[in-house]
Amino acid sequence: MKTWQGVAAGALALTLAASGCGDAVHRMLADPVTRARLLESVAADSALAGEAADHLIGTEGGRRVLFERVLASGEARQALLVDVARDPSLLDGVIQFAVQDTTMRRHILTLFKGMQMAGAK
Repeated sequence: MKTWQGVAAGALALTLAASGCGDAVHRMLADPVTRARLLESVAADSALAGEAADHLIGTEGGRRVLFERVLASGEARQALLVDVARDPSLLDGVIQFAVQDTTMRRHILTLFKGMQMAGAK
């Protein structure tokens, strides 16, 4: 009798756990209010935000979405451009990549010539 009760209790526990609405993460992300609170919490904690960014940057799909969002946001794009403009090695890297394309190389040379002409006045 006790064995049957133990098996029944175990089966009931497994049934309740299985019917416990699935994965907790999926439940949280499915609810817009909970998802918003979760994202706000991540954004408010720089360590968590850094981990989230590392995960996004670590995959091709995540990296593409992250970069598209940054470049689509005027404020974020401006902040990125300011950071690149203030770091000589980043700026050198951008120029080196850009001049590999002949059309872009001509554009950059035109810009530099214009700056030289403006500086000569």
